[in-house]
Formats: sequence, structure tokens, C-alpha cells
Amino acid sequence: MNYLLIEIQKTNTIIKAGYKLGVFCKLEKIKGKLNKTQLKSIGQIIPAQEQDIPVYKKHFENRITYNPVIKQKTLLTQFLEAWLQFYENYTQMPPKYTGADCNALKSIISHLKKLTGGVDKEAVELWRLVLDKWDTLSDFHKSNTDLKYINSKLNIILNAIKQQNNTVVGKSGSSIEL
Repeated sequence: MNYLLIEIQKTNTIIKAGYKLGVFCKLEKIKGKLNKTQLKSIGQIIPAQEQDIPVYKKHFENRITYNPVIKQKTLLTQFLEAWLQFYENYTQMPPKYTGADCNALKSIISHLKKLTGGVDKEAVELWRLVLDKWDTLSDFHKSNTDLKYINSKLNIILNAIKQQNNTVVGKSGSSIEL
């Protein structure tokens, strides 16, 4: 679901409109007051479809602002997206992802965060680096790209990568000691 913050400048009122599959489906008052008259006419300022937002912005310019709510990706999502991309590129097919895989990934995240001093960005970099170096591992590890396997052998995998380099340099140029 995507959200749009609509601020009525004259009354300093903010409402949040929700869109599912591009169609308006939800309204929530965030700040300010709405009287009966405003409530009756509120539909006039809410785009029925997301694609209509630019038209509404232009029509109500200097009276009402329309700002999309930008969602930050969670750490789990960042790790999962990196693995999904790796898996699909490596195996040329989409993976099956289950609750057990999610638990394994959470365990991987926890361990990599410990190694990076709790810094999320560096943990994600280290994860991407492990996946980027997958081709350098032994044939046995290379053939096991499943998250449950990676979690169960994470120490061995990290140690194998460490022996290749001694240190791992992330994309930001920061050196991560394994």
C-alpha cells in the first residue's frame, strides 16, 4: 500500500490517503480538525487514483500540498533483496522462500550485525560481499545456496572468505575485519 500526505494549508490539517494497486482505499486524519462542511467536501481534494496526483497538485497549488510517504526498507528486506538477486542470478530460477528461510536470514543478520559492531549498513555490505564472493568458495558450498544452509555454515563460509583476503573491503571502502 502506498500513502499520500495531504496538507490543507489554510486549516493546517493533514490527512493521509492510502492507495492499493493505484486506487484510493483508505483515509486517516493525522493532524488538525475537520468540521462537518469540510468532511462533506473532503472527497474533492483526494485523487481517486495515484496517477491523478499531479493533476490535483496543479489544481490546488498553493492551497493544498500532496507528498508521498516514502517507506524505508527494513534491514530484513535489504538482506532478502540481496539474497533473492544473488539466488536468481546464480541459479537462473526463483527461489522458494519459507518461514524457515526467514528465520535463517534473521539469524544471519544477527550474526553479521555483531561482526560489524551493530552497524546496519556495514552488515548489509558484508552480506552482499559474502554473496559476491560465493564463486570463490569450495564446490560443496557453491552448490548450497539455500538460506538455511548458509546460516548453518556461516562461520565456515566467513572463515573461508577471510582466508582469501584477511580483511573484507565493503563497497563504501570501509574495511571489515572477519
